[in-house]
Order: sequence, then C-alpha cells, then structure tokens
Amino acid sequence: MANFNKIFKKEGYLCLYEKETEIFENLDKDFLSFLDGYDVKKYNIPAMIDAEILTKCNYYESFPQHLSLISTVREDKLEQVSSNKGVTFNDVQIHNKILTPAACLHLYPMIEKLQPNNNLNVTTRARVYRYEGNRYNEIGRLWDYTVREFVFVGSVEYVREMLEKMMEKTLEYAKRIAPASKLVSSSDIFFRCKRNEIKKKLQIANEKKFEVIIPIDGEDVAVASFNYHGNHFSMPFHFDQQGSIVSGCVGFGIERWVLAKLFYEEEK
Repeated sequence: MANFNKIFKKEGYLCLYEKETEIFENLDKDFLSFLDGYDVKKYNIPAMIDAEILTKCNYYESFPQHLSLISTVREDKLEQVSSNKGVTFNDVQIHNKILTPAACLHLYPMIEKLQPNNNLNVTTRARVYRYEGNRYNEIGRLWDYTVREFVFVGSVEYVREMLEKMMEKTLEYAKRIAPASKLVSSSDIFFRCKRNEIKKKLQIANEKKFEVIIPIDGEDVAVASFNYHGNHFSMPFHFDQQGSIVSGCVGFGIERWVLAKLFYEEEK
C-alpha cells in the first residue's frame, strides 16, 4: 500500500489537512471548468434523503447493500444510554430517512418541480454514503465521501453529447496525473439476483456506463463515472414529456482524485 501519511484515516472515511484540502478544492474547481461556457445550475442538497424517493428510483431493488439508515436514540432510553456511555440496537428507533447513497437522486425530484421544456445542466457537490461491509481501503473505497455531480436533462442527442464531452475532458485531465489512465465500459455493482444480472448485461451491451480509471499503487481505481439513464428517472419524476426527455449523470469521487495526485507526487 502507498503510505498516505499526510491524511487522517479511519475505516470508511478520510480527513484532509491543509495542503490536501487545497488539492481537493482545486480539483473541484477544475471539474466545474469542464463546462465553462455552458449554462450550469448549481444546486445544494442535504446529507439525508427521504426513503420514498429511493422507492421511485427503484434503488431498493438494485442496491440495498449500500444503504445507511438514519436512527436516533429513543426518548425512553436516554437515561440508560447516558448511564451505559454507549448505544445498543435496543436503544434506537429507525426513521424513514437514509444517508444519501448517490448525489443525483436528490436532483430528480427538484427537476420534476421545474418541469423543464428544454436542455438542462445541473451540478451539486455532496457527501455520499455507501456501506460496503469490510471492503474499505485507504486508496479510495470509502463509506463517506464527496462527489462533484453533474446531471444532464434533454434530448437523447444532447445528453449523449454532454456525456461524451465530459468523458473526453476527464480522460485528458486524468492522463496529466497518470499517463496510464483509461476510459472503460463498466456496470453498477447491483445486489445479486437474476433480475439485476439482466440489468447488468443490458447496461454493458447498451453502453450506459463508463468509468475513468487511474492506477494507484497497483490497483485500478475508478475516479469518475458516466451514466446514461434514458428515461429511467424522467418517467417516474414526470418530466419525460412523451418520451422525448432523458437524463444522464457524471460523478467525480474527489477524495480518490486527491489520493491519485498524492500517489503520483510521491512517485516523482
């Protein structure tokens, strides 16, 4: 493993000191600059999302393994928790809120309220939470991390064009950090069942998902994801307009980019 000794690490998350925070912020500015000259709406979203939105997105059917539920201490257990100096499962109540597992999911109900009638570009920077059991590591597989997200809404031609443009700019940028960076066709890590195996095959066959990969310390790390959703979100959130409007999204895992920059600085 590379020795990222300038970062405070715990299982599932990173804390960055001053220099690394500066790298983080500069990276985010660069990602935003990929769409200089375009009208891009900047939205702000919270850390948690209503469970009903995930239902509309079919998230439970596809990725239940990633969910981090919101729970709080029950009022009738406050004294017990205080005395025990700790919390047990019996002390808590679970709410109908979940830590946001994908930044774009907040944006679709927001777009629904706007009812766009032409092309729309939206971006947000958000904390994202994906539980992955014991798979966490110091080169970017995290439970709590930051994503710079872009969502494109419009005609098939427009959304495809914007995704292509972002892939081209991202790969060029990644190669400046690591010449061995590459763009690969990919698929989501679905919950294992027969229905989702079919989804995975269709995703690959229809070129709906790509990732930019940067090799870090012998491991291929996905630092950006490009997803064509078709009308998967525009239909349930009612901005489909008779099948003429689709969507796509791009996500940059900013901590992973910071780790890549630090690794290749060490290598020089």
